Parts: sequence; structure tokens; C-alpha cells
Amino acid sequence: MRLTFLGTGAAGGVPLYGCDCPACERARHDSRYVRRPCSALLESGDTRILLDADLTNLRERYPPGTLSAIVLTHYHPDHVQGLFHLRWGAGDAIPVMGPPDSAGCADLYRNPGLLRFQDLRKFEPLNIGPLRLTPLALIHSKPTFGYAIEAPGGERFAYLTDTAELPPRTKCF
Repeated sequence: MRLTFLGTGAAGGVPLYGCDCPACERARHDSRYVRRPCSALLESGDTRILLDADLTNLRERYPPGTLSAIVLTHYHPDHVQGLFHLRWGAGDAIPVMGPPDSAGCADLYRNPGLLRFQDLRKFEPLNIGPLRLTPLALIHSKPTFGYAIEAPGGERFAYLTDTAELPPRTKCF
């Protein structure tokens, strides 16, 4: 199993527009310090799962057929903005899984294009290829999941973003 962080910043990223703090100034002068919104690529064998879809260049980064699924933590724009471009593509449908949220984000549900949205249920594991993902409830301003992720070799970790606190059941998981 391999995890590649594609972004580890907040919604505004670093450098933040108009900010002149030392971290933002450093990022303006050295791209190694630029931080994009949270997302990651999880790989195991031929399985490739995108965790959150904030990058607006998903169609260039991942040619058709290269993603097994997209798994979302929640539907705030900084976690789904890449889907707005990707949905108008051609080819096989791409499964997009996340917490139940009747509003989603703007019109993604009304005009999904090639995206196939599926609601997950907290603490009910799902398998994608050889990986097992268990949605964990988080406390945020929208319905939000983190994920406990297990590989066939027993490696385990949790992907938790945008949470103010962990509910009791998540803490015990």
C-alpha cells in the first residue's frame, strides 16, 4: 500500500491570497512550500483511490480508467472542486463515494456526468480492490467522514481531515 499526499493545506492554501506572513511569503518564493487543499492518492496493486477531489486538473493527472474510485470526506468545495471539470468527460463511469449529504455541492448531483455518486454509512466497511475502508464519523459543519484504511498485509492508518473533534464511537474504533 502506498499513500501520496497531494495536498495538506486548508481551503485557502498556502500562500493565502493577500497574506504576507512568513509562511506565505516563503511559499511565494519557493514552490516546495506551497500547500494545496487536502487530498491523497491511495494505491495497492492496480487499485488507485483518490481521497478527496480538490485538484482542478484531475482530468490531466488521471487518464480514463486509471482511478478505481474517488472517496470523499465531505462536500465542501475545497474537497470536491476537481469533480466539476471531471464530470463532463467521456468513458466509463467513475464511482464517487462519501457521506450522505442531500445537498452535496452545488449541482454535482443534478448534473453528475460520468460520476456515479454512492452514499456510504458510518462504520460500515467497504472493499475497493484489496483495500478495506471504514467510514468514521467526524465533527464538522457538514456531514463528514474520515476513513480507517486497511491493506491485506495488515497495515492500517486513518485519514482524518476537517474535524473539530472526534465523536466517542470514532475515538474507540
